[in-house]
Amino acid sequence: MKSTQQIVSEGMAERGVSILLIGGMALPAFDVVRQTIDLDCLVAASQEGALRDVLVSAGYQEVARTAMFVRYSSPSVYHYDVDVLLVDDITFEKILADSRMFDAGSGSFYVPSLAHMIMLKLHAMKNNRSRELKDLNDVVELLRAHPGEVAENELQAICDKYGPAGVYTKLKESL
Repeated sequence: MKSTQQIVSEGMAERGVSILLIGGMALPAFDVVRQTIDLDCLVAASQEGALRDVLVSAGYQEVARTAMFVRYSSPSVYHYDVDVLLVDDITFEKILADSRMFDAGSGSFYVPSLAHMIMLKLHAMKNNRSRELKDLNDVVELLRAHPGEVAENELQAICDKYGPAGVYTKLKESL
């Protein structure tokens, strides 16, 4: 039986469509590990149909959808749910251009740069306050694992633009 990572990475590669691994499964690419129960990915909205086809052909069903997010669930207890963040083509290409390949165990994926990963975590916090504790901790651990890799002024700009109010101060107090 193929893993969720294999289903997604192989299926998208067969279709020639790029996808970015984000969320908890992408953290090991930055030397940070935490328990996770889903596979989070970023896809250009124009390419979401390819991912939907891959997942539906593997038995997944769409269980939630907004303009920027889709969740798929498998009836198999051996497969992770797949959460998909949809962005416009320009945003996707910008993040992809600054990404690198990562072997996520049983599938290879592009992962965003450290700065983009932090941006995505902060954006998630800003749009869903219930995620704040988990995502703030992820950002702290990312910054601790890579001290100085994101310049102070860049971090503050990312926090101001993508994060909830006061997040830069919370980060500085936690580091």
